[in-house]
Amino acid sequence: MAQQIGSMAGQITPNISNANKDQYQTNRRTLNLGDKVAAMLNQADVERQWGMLQYAELQREQSNDMRRAFNYYTRQLNFNGDSYVLTASTDERKRMIRNDDLPTLTSVIASDLDLRDLYRNEYLTAIEDAVAEVAYQAKKQLKKNKSKSNKENDSTTVGGGGNDSKDNNDSDEDDGDVSDVIELMTQAHVAMSKWFALISAADVE
Repeated sequence: MAQQIGSMAGQITPNISNANKDQYQTNRRTLNLGDKVAAMLNQADVERQWGMLQYAELQREQSNDMRRAFNYYTRQLNFNGDSYVLTASTDERKRMIRNDDLPTLTSVIASDLDLRDLYRNEYLTAIEDAVAEVAYQAKKQLKKNKSKSNKENDSTTVGGGGNDSKDNNDSDEDDGDVSDVIELMTQAHVAMSKWFALISAADVE
């Protein structure tokens, strides 16, 4: 299993790693020798932390097929290493160019991946919460049914007829509250829709 995980780790979004390296090399060109060494050490530390994060993500995948499916698609993405499309308005683009504030390729790729991870996490969290809520409601319902059954047995034993109105009210209360489950499933649907919206038409074709 360790060998399998190791081979998978090597496949994770090489674009962001390569883009980072290119960006660091560009930034180091104007530095003096001392600053270049410090920058190289900083780059090595960033890459080490990136590797640790990706390894931890691979570990989480082992117990969640949906997480694995999301991540598998993301790993297959290939970003253009030379250019990107800026979707800002005309005025915003002019301002960014005047202020030399255009995003780097590295930041664009990182932003794209972060957004995909955000929607993935929102979906997974909503589903996990929904499962927990259903389990809680089921347990609560089972406990109510057991309590009601015990009361009916006690009433039969002592020969009491009970109160039909009260029984009907109890039945209504025992239906359970599914509003939280519906809300969580709605959140999951919204997050999934946003994640799918990031897939380009070319990939679908």
